Amino acid sequence: MKTIEIKSAWQGNSDCNACSIRSSALFAELNEEDFSKIHSPIDDLRFEANSGIYTQGESAEYLYTLREGYIKLLHVNSDGSSRIVRLVMPGDLFGMEALLEESYAHSASALSNVHLCRIPKAIISSLGEESPRLHRQIVKKWGEALAQSESWFSEINTGRIEVRLARFFLRVAKVSGEMAVAPLFKREDMGLMMDVKFETISRALASMAEQGLISNISRLSIQIPNMEKLKSFSQAGA
Repeated sequence: MKTIEIKSAWQGNSDCNACSIRSSALFAELNEEDFSKIHSPIDDLRFEANSGIYTQGESAEYLYTLREGYIKLLHVNSDGSSRIVRLVMPGDLFGMEALLEESYAHSASALSNVHLCRIPKAIISSLGEESPRLHRQIVKKWGEALAQSESWFSEINTGRIEVRLARFFLRVAKVSGEMAVAPLFKREDMGLMMDVKFETISRALASMAEQGLISNISRLSIQIPNMEKLKSFSQAGA
């Protein structure tokens, strides 16, 4: 675990100043005066895939900003069934319920190797009272999380499974040369995201490959030969 002192990070002595998600992170709008009011350290942490970040019901003492990788938020219902309710992507804030509740509403686990910042909620509570810039950013991030959750359910929980997967890949794909690459997680996790059995995910991936929508399916990723074709497919199946 590497601890970042905020003052030195602001002055560029750590890699925070060059962080690729700096403009979208929670502290994006803060100036040096704001940072000087922060006295607790922010932890710069890395977790391997399948590691737990926090568990549902655990005392909520921190908020998190994801810098690299993907994290799932898993909710376990009273009947023991579980569901992935959100995919956290780089730049996203999660664990925000710490500002309102005493415990976490979901469990957070790494779907891939991840790099994140862990922020004590005491920092947000104290600085939020003095910095309108931080308050604006918190409201913005909370709104983004709500919008993501709403679109998440509408996009990957309606329609044929191939269409849901197409929407998912379009959401997370990164262009690489003439093709695009999208992450692929464990089939069990994909099934929990889309509320289907993992065997259904495997069959749908094979079907999409036969149609030329995706290619080079591996354990961790797929390639998208033609983004426009995949987009048209996702819209035609709506």
